[in-house]
Amino acid sequence: MDGEKFPFSFFCSSPDAFRTLLNRLREGVYFLDREKRIVFWNKAAEQLTGYREDEVLGRCCSDHILMHLDDQGTILCGERCPSSQCLADGYPMEFNSCFLHKEGYRVPGHVRLLPCRENAGKIVGVAQVFSDISPRLNMPPKTEELERLKLLDAQTESGNKRFLKIYLEARIEEMRKYRLPLGLLFVDIDNFANVNEIYGRIIGDKIIRMVAKSLANNARFTDVVGRWGEDQFLVVLLNVREEKLDVVANKLRLLTQRSGIPVGNAYLGVTVSIGFTEARQRDTVESLIDRAGKLMRHAKRLGKNRVCSRWPDEP
Repeated sequence: MDGEKFPFSFFCSSPDAFRTLLNRLREGVYFLDREKRIVFWNKAAEQLTGYREDEVLGRCCSDHILMHLDDQGTILCGERCPSSQCLADGYPMEFNSCFLHKEGYRVPGHVRLLPCRENAGKIVGVAQVFSDISPRLNMPPKTEELERLKLLDAQTESGNKRFLKIYLEARIEEMRKYRLPLGLLFVDIDNFANVNEIYGRIIGDKIIRMVAKSLANNARFTDVVGRWGEDQFLVVLLNVREEKLDVVANKLRLLTQRSGIPVGNAYLGVTVSIGFTEARQRDTVESLIDRAGKLMRHAKRLGKNRVCSRWPDEP
């Protein structure tokens, strides 16, 4: 798209220079016309979402490109679309949401919407500026160190089973010494064997990576996510009680449910069952994981796609 055809050339006298400026920003920026079709997509948007500009131009962001979710896990499309509201009333908006990456996982983001007006004041589109606010961005990269120590699961880029055992051992010792609450989530992908059987191993691997990324991106800054089995993950949470564990577990369950990877002309999603528990003074690594695992399996018996922290006969 050359400068003469750039749809928002009224912003400045040099559309090409303006486009170059937008492509140098660290925030993702894209423009929607009155029909909410994407007419510009900057380089940062490509990096944040995995979608190239030529893959999204002329499409709507609701066409399984971003599919923003609010804090309650509701998709902000259709009647709840913030861009529609901005086009209608002309007021800027700002909110947090989770957007969809091309690989299917969810990324927490901060979004700003700005109405675009022509010289006469008529609203001709919406500019959306968004950024990744994942807790992992505030953490120093340790991938190379984990890999060197053989503690990294290469497929998901998270800690492996050996890493989780070492990490939990240290956290349990801290819990005993300082009386700090410690929680554990045991996450298992529902019906994963069927995914491999129907779609093949390559799609199965993409599903595993999608779930791992959704968990890691949306866990808290102090939480650690690692791969425990082929389709199983542990999330270790520091300084939390059972009520907070319930909130975090349900959030991660819902975000996983709202994720999905493209398969042909459709999108394939999965659900997870989660067992969660608070560590006890006499717990070992084995007893803590065993209890969380049994609770996860109980969640599956109750119908899957749910969280469980106790058995029916417990108070």
